[in-house]
Amino acid sequence: MTPTVAPSPSGATAADRLRRLYDVYAAGTGLWTLALFAAVLGHDADVRQVLVLLALLASFGALWLWSAWRLWTEHPGPRHPRRSA
Repeated sequence: MTPTVAPSPSGATAADRLRRLYDVYAAGTGLWTLALFAAVLGHDADVRQVLVLLALLASFGALWLWSAWRLWTEHPGPRHPRRSA
């Protein structure tokens, strides 16, 4: 039995959905980086909080790099292709 991917209700392609996830992972990486800097520079973070922030930063960063790699290898081309008039 071959697994099939259900079509998106919005009609978006797999590349479009992956680009949206790429943006979410990029935003998450940026936010967790800011949170980590604020906690460390504010000198009010304990070790557990810093470790949790590092784990979240590492996971979002890894997912961001993974999605960038997948987009680069399997869906090359412009982000928003031009439409002919």
